[in-house]
Amino acid sequence: MLKKLLFFVVAFAFALPIVAQHQRRVLIEEFTNASCGPCAAQNPAFNATVKANEQYLTPIKYQTSWPGFDPMNQQTQPEVLPRVQYYGVTGVPNGRQNGILEIFPMTSYNAATIQAAYNTLTPVTIELSHEVNATYDTIHITVAVKSDEELTGNLRLRVAVLEEEILFETAPGSNGEKDFFQIMRKMLPNSAGTETGAFEAEEVKEYSFSWALRNIYDLNQLCVAAWLQNDATKEVYQSERTFPKGDIPGLGIKIPSASGFACESGVSPSFTMTNTSTEPLTSAELRWRVGTGAWNNYSWTGDLGPGESEVITLTEVVITQSGLVNISVEPLASNNGIQTNMVNPISTLQIRAILGAPSSTPFEQGFQMVAFPPAGWSSESVTVGTATHGWKLFTGGGAGSTRSARCNFFDYATGLATLTTPKLDLSQADGVTTLTFDHAYAYYSSTFFDSLRVQISNDCGATWQTLFHDGKDGLSTAPPQTGAFTPTASQWANNSFDISQFNGSDQVLIRFVGETGYGNHLYIDNVNVTALVSVKELALNTFSIRPNPTRDATQVFFGLEKPESIQLSVFNAQGTLVQTKHLGDLPSGEHTVRLDANSLPAGSYRVVLQGKEGVATALWMIVK
Repeated sequence: MLKKLLFFVVAFAFALPIVAQHQRRVLIEEFTNASCGPCAAQNPAFNATVKANEQYLTPIKYQTSWPGFDPMNQQTQPEVLPRVQYYGVTGVPNGRQNGILEIFPMTSYNAATIQAAYNTLTPVTIELSHEVNATYDTIHITVAVKSDEELTGNLRLRVAVLEEEILFETAPGSNGEKDFFQIMRKMLPNSAGTETGAFEAEEVKEYSFSWALRNIYDLNQLCVAAWLQNDATKEVYQSERTFPKGDIPGLGIKIPSASGFACESGVSPSFTMTNTSTEPLTSAELRWRVGTGAWNNYSWTGDLGPGESEVITLTEVVITQSGLVNISVEPLASNNGIQTNMVNPISTLQIRAILGAPSSTPFEQGFQMVAFPPAGWSSESVTVGTATHGWKLFTGGGAGSTRSARCNFFDYATGLATLTTPKLDLSQADGVTTLTFDHAYAYYSSTFFDSLRVQISNDCGATWQTLFHDGKDGLSTAPPQTGAFTPTASQWANNSFDISQFNGSDQVLIRFVGETGYGNHLYIDNVNVTALVSVKELALNTFSIRPNPTRDATQVFFGLEKPESIQLSVFNAQGTLVQTKHLGDLPSGEHTVRLDANSLPAGSYRVVLQGKEGVATALWMIVK
């Protein structure tokens, strides 16, 4: 009887259904934004945790539409918004693990949390694969979902095409982030997924999806995530991911966008092409167009080794008129491969043609106009989304005036903004030539501060020499403040530079380059270039300084034989400009100008009257 009973127990045991249980690959969904400051602060640690535990994880990032601009959201918002609403996300960064555990802050995510979820067994397994077609324009995905036991509920299979890495050269938003990982590009067929219905034990359900690729930054970073989710509870039973295959041959060409100037009629624009492949570059197919005109094909042949560059001139384009000329250049293919960037493969050559006569000296700009930039000046801004940042007219005050130029570092996190003078004529300058300007600045904090670089070119912008480069304490004229900075009358500083070495050129350009660190506003005003010009003596009836010598103040008396535009300048014994007054257009006759000596040390000074016809000088002595 005992043998029979034992046999019955064993037979009964083998008659029971065997339920296989599997570890649960963990789905971690993050909601973030390229203009979200807390996201930039928390994502590095979160990304490191994901990377260290990638064998257990299926990570997905949804780029939201707030708090600021994010180009990746603009490309995916139809799928992102429903996922935001699905979980009731109201702020970023924010995460969900397996649909049911909220993660916040993202820096709290750790290996223990991941392992606990991974070891929560599930009856579901997913097999997933993807392929890109031979013409590299469509992705095909196959998914097989199996449950080892009966499974019911509002079950949906969700599939998402991702880019494993999107690496920007400049931050696409305002928070400074350049590197993004596991970014959702498309959900198939959409964010609602595919209703699977209930599973019987051991049942396998197979699905296939295809998507015509668009808005992909790098075809070689394509990968896929899939997960089975119960919409009644939001629990994710299982997930799976594929990894990029990286098997699409890239063209291996880099053509950076660039800006430049054309100071003479008949110039043709050029661009630099670099071989970024590990193989020689011997042929390339490009296309270009001026503005929004028709595209023109360009076939290049040559022999560029890895890392080598060549300057290509578009001789078909000849600049004959002043103004801004935008030329787009797009590489299509090479002997090494194809263009794998579907989003922004186009480089822009921005040529500012200033073909008229150069501006003579004395040159002065006080930014008292309505239009900005002033006539003949050019400005290159930083674009973040639909907003442009950089140098703009400020009507709330200047250095002794009501207006100035302001670079709004307070409003954007990264980039360079440039303000450039008209073409200046120093061809007849003989002696000391001086650049002066006023500036005002207060930085935000020890972490967020900015810089100003002042540069000069005597070859129409082909090369530049730095006259001044400083930031934070070296640039500040006021204490740090966290509110938007507006200078008072006493918070301006004057700057003077001897630029005599550039005498002889009629293609001199000076530019003010604002380098943002997400700090605070910078202002400049009263930009002046004064040169002694080797021409005839200025025709004067009288010219004297009285009293002379003096301790505190004196007056300059002069009489003009005819109407003249006059600039009065004072130079010390070392040739440095210490005072300047733009007197403007004066009628013929006698004139008087007061000079203040209180801020000047004792010594000899040269007072210069410069007009369009010539110069006159007189010696002024200060005693203390």
